[in-house]
Amino acid sequence: MNSYFASVEQQANPFLRGKAVGVCAYMSPGGCIIASSAEAKAKGIKTGCTVRDAKQLDPDVVLVENEPAKYRSTTERIFSILAEYTDRLEPYSIDESFLDLTGWTSDFGAARDLGILIQRRIKDEVGEWLNCSVGISWTKFLAKFAGDIAPKKGMVVIGENLSCPPLLKGVSGGCFEWMSLDGALRDRPLTDAWGINSAMEARLNALGIKTLLDLKLYDKDKIRRVFGRYGYYLWANVNGIEITKVENGTPPPKSVGHSYCIPKKTKDKEYLSLVLYKLCEKTGRRLRSLELEANVINIFFAYTYGGGTGKSFKTSERMFTTEEIYRYAGGFLERTQILLPVRMIAVSVTRLSSVSSQMGLFYDNLKMKDLSRAMDRINDKYGEYTVCRGLMFGTENVARDRIGFRKTLPAPGVSVSG
Repeated sequence: MNSYFASVEQQANPFLRGKAVGVCAYMSPGGCIIASSAEAKAKGIKTGCTVRDAKQLDPDVVLVENEPAKYRSTTERIFSILAEYTDRLEPYSIDESFLDLTGWTSDFGAARDLGILIQRRIKDEVGEWLNCSVGISWTKFLAKFAGDIAPKKGMVVIGENLSCPPLLKGVSGGCFEWMSLDGALRDRPLTDAWGINSAMEARLNALGIKTLLDLKLYDKDKIRRVFGRYGYYLWANVNGIEITKVENGTPPPKSVGHSYCIPKKTKDKEYLSLVLYKLCEKTGRRLRSLELEANVINIFFAYTYGGGTGKSFKTSERMFTTEEIYRYAGGFLERTQILLPVRMIAVSVTRLSSVSSQMGLFYDNLKMKDLSRAMDRINDKYGEYTVCRGLMFGTENVARDRIGFRKTLPAPGVSVSG
């Protein structure tokens, strides 16, 4: 999806259409822009820009605070369309997805026609202001690469040859480009490829590999000797050899957590404990929704002037409820000397596994699990904080819900794996 969060806001509010719009994590001057409309991007307002800088670049920019529920519901409607055309749909992020069309289309021409149809259906059935780019090829990597280099609202097909079949009868519109593999890779910088950052680019440059076509033509044995298995992975990707297939559904997460940039920079442990408990509740809610429990916790307090304090450690018992998570996180805060005002708190849990029905060694945690599930069901039905622990009373505006582009949703009709 193109300029997704900002486009959803423009779809929801016609008065924002055609204007520079920035969607913010927080509206404070130091808050970050997490999405900007095409009009805002044209003025230099891009993701990562602060609210303060955005207003300097364009005093007339319209800034709105993000509404995760709005973006999730829009994504669910889009995914429901995608799920009609394949039995293998892998959500990659809230605004991007992989479709395996094997057995569903006969050739690249049919896949291109389907891509045009999907683009049209999203505009007709979800929102006229919502545009998407489409990439089509015979491997997951090349399909994503084609989508990344496709123009906004357009499509790139990386086929096995340059012949472009005519559109089927009844299929119209669409801005697409048909490319050979070498043509798509020629003169493309290495960092255009999924998985190659600036550090890896420098290492590849040292071997004389300057472009993606250079990488394709490089000796696979030499690159494997230098970079090991990852070197072969990079070489295979640009040579059209399938390494990772489309997963059916959303892969299980490796960690679950939340962070919060505190508007009130402070050393006050009483206030910090409220924020920390809220983050533990949000983490616990996600953990329980996935029916997972955790065995490692990570806590970090970032200081206003740089640095911070934190710890990662294995817990004596597996964590599932908010209270179990906070017992370790709150205990760390209580024992830690906060030297400087804190600007950000982060909590995450890892080493995840399916929830067990084993009773705790020193207390009956099964009753606590059942109580937490019951509270979650009430809040799912009637809205967040309909019922909550006393420690969370009055914290509705603390560490509010937010969402990032790499947050995924389960595909309709496809169970979450794991």
